[in-house]
Amino acid sequence: MISDVKDKERNISSLLNAKILRMENGESEIEFPFKEELTRRGGVLNGGIMATAIDLAGGLAVSTVNDGLDQVTQEMKINFLEPMFNGPFKCKARVVRKGRTAVVVLIELTDRDGKVGAISLGTWYIIRDRKITSKQ
Repeated sequence: MISDVKDKERNISSLLNAKILRMENGESEIEFPFKEELTRRGGVLNGGIMATAIDLAGGLAVSTVNDGLDQVTQEMKINFLEPMFNGPFKCKARVVRKGRTAVVVLIELTDRDGKVGAISLGTWYIIRDRKITSKQ
């Protein structure tokens, strides 16, 4: 399952240089290194990058319980708690409720010392009637 997902998520994973460490039973864990290109002024991890990693980990957790055709992030609330600069960073995601069309996920981003930099609660919408594809 992880190898299938790696192929599908390679674009965003490549940007972060993220590795999928675990993905099963409504949970996922990813890891990505500190890179200068991912920082803002002051040398700390950019909030948008943190949000991207959180979204990736949450989506991976949802994909382990998704019994539909596809899924999309419906909403995500993030509390940025600490500046992050000690990589590698990890995002751990856990499904807290799965309904027919919505899945709620709790995600935590930590640094190499385990310091929590951000927590998030997100909702993913389960698509049952069609796959989402780009119109090329």
